[in-house]
Amino acid sequence: MLSDFIYLSPRKNNCMKRFHMLWMICCWLFVDKANSQVSEPRILTATEKIAHDYFRVSPFNKDFSTFVNRLMNDPGVLEKKTHLKTDSSLFFLEATYTRHQPFFFKPEKVKVILSEREIEIDTFRYIPSFFIYQLVGYAPAGAEGITDVKKEYEKLVRKYNRSFDMNHARELKDGETVNGEIRDFYFNNVSFPLVTIAWSSNATNGNVIAITIRFEVIDNRAFLPIATNRF
Repeated sequence: MLSDFIYLSPRKNNCMKRFHMLWMICCWLFVDKANSQVSEPRILTATEKIAHDYFRVSPFNKDFSTFVNRLMNDPGVLEKKTHLKTDSSLFFLEATYTRHQPFFFKPEKVKVILSEREIEIDTFRYIPSFFIYQLVGYAPAGAEGITDVKKEYEKLVRKYNRSFDMNHARELKDGETVNGEIRDFYFNNVSFPLVTIAWSSNATNGNVIAITIRFEVIDNRAFLPIATNRF
C-alpha cells in the first residue's frame, strides 16, 4: 500500500514499533490539545506551509469534512479508490492527479493518499484515530529518474530544514546499495515526526518521491498534536 511507503522499508518493523510507541507516549501527554495548537503557531505554520506548497488541497485551513469532500470530488483526479469509514474499517482514499505537478521535474504520475489509522494500547485504553496525508511523485524509469527524485528530495530537505527543530535521516538499502533515504522532521515538544520526506528507487515502486504529513481531527478540524508536558 502506498500510504505505508515511508515505513515499508528494510527496517519496517522497527520503524513501525518506534512510531507507534512515540505516538502513544505523545498521546498520553496531551492536555487540551486544541489550545496547545494555538499556543504553538510555529508548529502549525511549518507543516501548513508544506501542505500549501505541495498538496492540491490543504487540511489545515478549512473544516475537515470540507477538506475530505474537496479531495473526494476533485475533478482533477483519476483512478480514485475510496473506502468509507465503517464499524470494521477506517477511511482510505487514493487517487491519481491529472494535472497537479508540484515537483521541479515532470513526473509520470502524482498520487495523493489520505489514510486513517488507529492505535489500540490495550483493551482498557484507546487512542483516537489519526490521519496520514501523502503525496507521491513517480519519476521516469532509469538513471535520469533516480536523479530527479534525489534532487527533489535534497531540495525539500534544504527548503524546510530550518522550519523544524530537528530531523533524522536513515538510508534505504538493497544489500550494500543505497536506493533511498527517509527523513523525519520533529519539533522539540512533539514526540513523533509531523512530516516525513523520502525518495526511493526499486523494482516495485520505481523512482519515487514522497511527502507525508500526520495529523488528527478534533471537532471537525485538523490539528497537529502537541505535548504540553515533557518527561
